[in-house]
Amino acid sequence: MAIVERLETILKQSTLTFEEQRAFLLGLGYLSAEEQEEFALIIEENGELLYPLYINFKVKLRGMKEGDTEWSAIVEKEIEEFETLLGDRK
Repeated sequence: MAIVERLETILKQSTLTFEEQRAFLLGLGYLSAEEQEEFALIIEENGELLYPLYINFKVKLRGMKEGDTEWSAIVEKEIEEFETLLGDRK
């Protein structure tokens, strides 16, 4: 679960607290290096998305812990929503 340096730097320079950064970095560690680079690019271009994405991540974690659905299903839904958001912005 290595984090690409670029993404780690972005998160450490953000306004997220240390605890928020740590939790988000742990979650982002499940992404491939390519996916992490893509995430870093999105955040660099749209810094205002970082905190909402972090909140979404925490909500999904909570939902998974409560047994609502599996992580993969949660992530797939988030990817669809995110792609829709990006498509709307073009």
